[in-house]
Amino acid sequence: MAYQVSVFLENKIGHFARVTRVLKDISVNIRTMTLTNTANGWGILNLLVSDPEKACESLAEQGFSVALREVIALRMVDRPGGLDELLVKIAGAGISFDNAVGRITDEGKSAILVLDVKDPSEAREKLKAVGINELESHIVYGIPEKT
Repeated sequence: MAYQVSVFLENKIGHFARVTRVLKDISVNIRTMTLTNTANGWGILNLLVSDPEKACESLAEQGFSVALREVIALRMVDRPGGLDELLVKIAGAGISFDNAVGRITDEGKSAILVLDVKDPSEAREKLKAVGINELESHIVYGIPEKT
């Protein structure tokens, strides 16, 4: 199970850098990020980081409006058509998602597609029914598996 850190961020010079400074200071690595402008000078910064709980706690302590959101992370093949093949299976499972972000993990071999869905538990069940397994969090966060 993976989590995304979402930060409500004012669109002003230096505000994004304040977030990255907090994460740097606590040695949390950003793996994937999206920044979306919403309205009236505000936006949502969504982050996949090496330690989402620590990031959320530290950002909240620094006065940021922040939340942890459960997401679904899936492996796909890194080649032309890899995303299309996965999306066809996702659609076949009846999964609707609000946001998505992808990243390469091993060029020419594998990538990750992260989906923000309304009901992660239901989505997991539907995906398993069509043979798609969710990635383990350590893979999503880019940290070595604990032995």
